Amino acid sequence: MPIDWFTVIAQIINFLILVWLLKRFLYKPILDGIDAREHKISRVISSAETKKKNAEALENQYKDKLTNIDAERSAIIKLAKEEAQKAHLAAMQNAKVQADAFAIKRTAALNTEIQTLQNDVINKSVKEVFALSRKVISELSDQQLQDKMFDKLLSHLKALNAERHVGLNQAIQNNQGHAKVRSIAPLSQAQCERLKAYLQGLLTEQTSGESLTITLDLEVDPQLIAGLELAFGGWKLSWSANETLNALQREVEMSLDVQYQENGTSMPVDNEHHSLSASS
Repeated sequence: MPIDWFTVIAQIINFLILVWLLKRFLYKPILDGIDAREHKISRVISSAETKKKNAEALENQYKDKLTNIDAERSAIIKLAKEEAQKAHLAAMQNAKVQADAFAIKRTAALNTEIQTLQNDVINKSVKEVFALSRKVISELSDQQLQDKMFDKLLSHLKALNAERHVGLNQAIQNNQGHAKVRSIAPLSQAQCERLKAYLQGLLTEQTSGESLTITLDLEVDPQLIAGLELAFGGWKLSWSANETLNALQREVEMSLDVQYQENGTSMPVDNEHHSLSASS
């Protein structure tokens, strides 16, 4: 069978035309649509990737912020705990210091109170001892003891040095020969005469003929406690157990007062205490 080349060529041309037509009017729009679709999908994918990247960046940013917040939170909590611990320790230390100070103050107050009570007991005991001593000596005093005390006073009077003799003579003249004699019991007439005679003789020697009569004002004073006192105004000469006890009591009280001051306390004051003193 012979080949109809015209038909073949026509068919080929028709096929090519058909292919072109299909490509032009069918495949090209489809391909363009596919390309457009692909471009759109690419843009969408690109946009999605961009958004994803932005989201990831934002997520990382938020994560960093959360991490920083957690770190700051931990730091704040740690600092708060440290400050609370410091405040607690400071409060405990302050409370301990105050408690120690109160304990020291209270102990010092108790020690002072105890020392004061001890001082008071000692002071009262000393006064009671001396009061008892005065009472015992007073009860043991009798006329025989007073006679000895009178002799002792007279011997002391005679033993005065020249300066005190001059002072005694001046006191006699200033008081017009009037003397005050205190004793725990009345002097005997003989004792009065002996005392007047000695004083009169002393006055005569010192005044070179000037005449003054010695007079005695006798006073009984149980507080002297085994003793005698001769006084011309401010001039006095005394000899008594009471004076000795008073001097001894003053020395004891002064010694106790020094001890009280060393202990930081003061000696109890006895407003009723009194003592007799001799002066010339």
